[in-house]
Amino acid sequence: MKNRFLDKFCSGEPSVGTFFEMGGPAVGEMIALTDLDYFVIDGEHGPYDVLQAADIIRAAEGAGTAAPFVRVKDSQRNSILRMLDVGAKGLIIPQVQSVDEVRRIVEYGKYYPVGSRGFAPTRNSLYGCSDDAKGSVQEYFDRCNASQLLIPQCETMGCLAAIEEIAAVDGVDGIFVGPYDLSVAMGAPAQFDRPEFAAALTRVLEAVQRAGKFCIIYADTEDAAVKRFSEGFDSVALSMDCILYQRAINGAVAAIKGAL
Repeated sequence: MKNRFLDKFCSGEPSVGTFFEMGGPAVGEMIALTDLDYFVIDGEHGPYDVLQAADIIRAAEGAGTAAPFVRVKDSQRNSILRMLDVGAKGLIIPQVQSVDEVRRIVEYGKYYPVGSRGFAPTRNSLYGCSDDAKGSVQEYFDRCNASQLLIPQCETMGCLAAIEEIAAVDGVDGIFVGPYDLSVAMGAPAQFDRPEFAAALTRVLEAVQRAGKFCIIYADTEDAAVKRFSEGFDSVALSMDCILYQRAINGAVAAIKGAL
């Protein structure tokens, strides 16, 4: 089960992704052919249900190498199980509040012996026909547990307060920091230069690093992404497709008009 993001982390290389907010399978094909390491189909703020996500994942896997992740709408069992079954290589779970919630996420999203994820011959195993599905059921479970990532999103005060315990939970593969919602939860919306916010990021990073896991953060711009890498983050989710399209188009138009 190839996962370009995971390969980069395991080799100590930084990785870059983006959020997928608009378009369908054809756009998924195109994004998978870029130099991105992963992209996140947004089921929280975006319009995507499990059937639409499945088609985008299928298109991406057939075309390129960027790993298709999904940000699910919530931490309920069906939200987690179904996106994994259609082949998401990683799940970002928003608005996590507690260690108990994270343990339930692992229970739903990891196979035995780590969790109790339900088993069926779904698209994730090409309906039981993929090479990964050959061999024993436990071997398939182990491959899925290793390559389909569970990534709680730290963006609430509850998650921040328990981040050391949450990062250490067996079955949690990494942490995603949502800086906007975290800053709102701290009472200082988008005030990323405040010492309290910087201290919160340091706390999250240190907890995740002690647990031997990866830490991803969202960044609006390339400069912000470079700054986050310099702070020790393993990966940056850079902006979102709709904004990157606008920037590319406006930049091209400005270059043409500026040369006239």
